[in-house]
Amino acid sequence: MARAVADDPVVLAFVADHVAPGARRGRNPVLFLAATHDAVLARPDSALAAIYRGESDADPWPAFRALVDEAADEIAAHLATGAVQTNEVGRSAALVPALAAAADGDDRPVALVEIGPSGGLNLLLDRYRVEYLRDGEVVAAVGPTDSPVRLRSVLEGPDSPPFPVVVPPIASRTGIDPAPIDVTDPLRARWLRACLWPGVPDRPEALAAALGVAAVDPPALVRGDAVTDLAPLVAGLPADVLPVVVATWALAYVPADGRAAIAAALDGIGAARDLALVTYEDPRMTPWVPPVAPDVLAAADATPTVLGLRRWRSGAVTDRAMALGHPHARWLRWLG
Repeated sequence: MARAVADDPVVLAFVADHVAPGARRGRNPVLFLAATHDAVLARPDSALAAIYRGESDADPWPAFRALVDEAADEIAAHLATGAVQTNEVGRSAALVPALAAAADGDDRPVALVEIGPSGGLNLLLDRYRVEYLRDGEVVAAVGPTDSPVRLRSVLEGPDSPPFPVVVPPIASRTGIDPAPIDVTDPLRARWLRACLWPGVPDRPEALAAALGVAAVDPPALVRGDAVTDLAPLVAGLPADVLPVVVATWALAYVPADGRAAIAAALDGIGAARDLALVTYEDPRMTPWVPPVAPDVLAAADATPTVLGLRRWRSGAVTDRAMALGHPHARWLRWLG
């Protein structure tokens, strides 16, 4: 479909005419495909919806081309004002052992704060069942056995997280995002589904299940800029909790000076109280995390993503690279 769009001057002109002025060019194709996917999800009985669900092998282009005309106003509105927002719940598989490590040796409940949470689904990581596999066998599992959200991560390499992993009690869950998603709004929840590419196994099912869990008891999401608004939020948390700030493929969307400002602000808070920062990011975005050996990074079969932990205890700070992983935590290579 992307190749067909590229060969259709009418559709290309439609996209060019409706994207926000000054929008980053690389954003526009992804946003257009999300906008059209949202229109497909709004028409579940259509022939194109059946193709997207994998129920038909028909050529999608004629139906897609007709949809662009039929849903032009809907698609144009997303192009002008929308933003691609995925909320990859699979990353909770990486966050679970990291959160346990962040709270190791501290009996206080955790105050979880996420940068760029979108709909906040990963703030609910303790409500999901996560299985870790090696050589096709489940070697460890964390979380409620009756959870509707079932996540799996394959362990690569000789080392494993320190099983059994015990997720600390979570006293509060807060996310700060420039455009948070209200998962109790069906249209906004549908937009999260639309931002997932069709045809990728397991992701739509996990997202739908997590949306169901979040709708019952959604986390608190604050509209704001992490560069200026994160530090006051963390500093204002009660003294009887351990703040743990989390960022998963969010810092990549913050300019370099903004990332430096966030790190410096947390350093200032950490001089006065205990806290932790867990990152699951492209390593270029977290220069404070110790570097992973180049040969280990080169062996990754996807964009290298490093699970890092920065902890402040009694005014002293330590940094650790815990794991290398798939961007969606489909696999993890624990670093010993």
